[in-house]
Amino acid sequence: MLALLLALSLEAITLPVDEAVPLCTPAVQQVTADCAALGPGAYWAGVAAAGLPTEDEPVPVAWQDVPANVLPWKYGRVVTAEAPVFDTPEAALANTPARTLGTGFVFVNLVEGLQAGDLALYQIRSGEYIRAVDVTPIEATRFQGVAITALPQRLFGWVVRAVRPSPLPGVAADTSVRRIGRGNLIQIYGTVMVDGWNWYQIGPGQWIEQRSVSVVNINPVPQGVSGRWVQVDLYEQTLVAYEDGTPIFATLVSSGLDKWRTEPGLFQIYARLKADRMSGAYAPDRSDYYALEMVPWVMYFDGDRALHGEYWHDGLGFKRSHGCVNLSPADARWLFDWSAMGTWVWVYDPSDGGTHADVAPAEGP
Repeated sequence: MLALLLALSLEAITLPVDEAVPLCTPAVQQVTADCAALGPGAYWAGVAAAGLPTEDEPVPVAWQDVPANVLPWKYGRVVTAEAPVFDTPEAALANTPARTLGTGFVFVNLVEGLQAGDLALYQIRSGEYIRAVDVTPIEATRFQGVAITALPQRLFGWVVRAVRPSPLPGVAADTSVRRIGRGNLIQIYGTVMVDGWNWYQIGPGQWIEQRSVSVVNINPVPQGVSGRWVQVDLYEQTLVAYEDGTPIFATLVSSGLDKWRTEPGLFQIYARLKADRMSGAYAPDRSDYYALEMVPWVMYFDGDRALHGEYWHDGLGFKRSHGCVNLSPADARWLFDWSAMGTWVWVYDPSDGGTHADVAPAEGP
C-alpha cells in the first residue's frame, strides 16, 4: 500500500535538472550531495527527508472471508409514488390493486419475476405482486472492513471521497495528479492543521485534507466493560470491534444525521434479528418516509436504534440514517456472527456533535 501511494507522489514532484551532475543509487544519494535530484535515489532521499519509512510497512490488516450468500435476499427500489400492489397476477392485469405502497424511500424484497400476459411482474415478500415498471432491482454495496492482525503503529483509515493528494498541507492539488479512489485504505504519517482542518501526510509530497478521510481511532476499554465490545465513532464514522483491549476488526459506518442523531453512550445489544422490517417518518409532512423490507443482520442496542446491514446506499463514511448505525452487508453479517446478546456498544463523539465530512439526506433507519 505504501509503495503504491509513494509511487503516485512522483507525479506531483518536479525537480531541477543538471546534466553535469551524475545520477546516484539510493544508498549513495542519501549520504552525499553530489548527485542529481533525479531517479530512484532522489525519490528515496525525499522519503528519508520527510521522516517516512524507507521500507513498505503495510497496515496490519487482512480481509475477512465473506460467505457467498452474505445477503440471501434480492431487493428493489419502488420508483413510482403510491405504487399499486396486487393480490394475484390476474388482478394486476385487471388493474385492481389491493393497496399502494405510499410515497417516499421504499424498498421491497423481490421473490421472483414472472410474466402475466404482456405485463412483467415481481412477486414480493408479502405474497403480493408489483409491476416491474414500478420497481428497479438494486445491488448492495460490496464494501468490506478489515480484520486487525496486530496493534497498528500509525493511524489508518479509508478515503471516503476520491481525492488528489496535495504537495503540501492547504495547497491545491495539481489536476495531473492521479486521484485516490473512495474506499482505499491509507496510513497517516503526519498531521498538520490548516484553517481548522487536519491535513494528513500519506506519503512524500502527498497530503489529504481530513474531510476526505475516515480515520480509525483505537481506544482503551470503557470502564465496566469486559470481553467483546464495539466502538462507534460518530465523528469519523468508523466502527472497531474489540476482544477486551485488543482491536480485531474495523470498518466504515453511517450513523444518524443531526436531526435523528445516534446518541452517544454505553449500551448493550438486547435483541438480535437475522432480518427485520423498518419504516417510519419523523418530519411533519412525512417527506422523510421510508419503508425497508428485510433489513439484514439487526442488533438493537438503544431503543429502536440498531447496528444493521444496509442495501440501499453506498455512502458509508458519511452520516445518512434516522439514528441507526448502518454497515455493509458483509460487515453486518460478520458483526452479527461475532456478537451476542449483551455485547457492549460504546458510541462516542470526540467532536461533541460535529462532523468531519459533509452529510447526505436521510435514507432509511
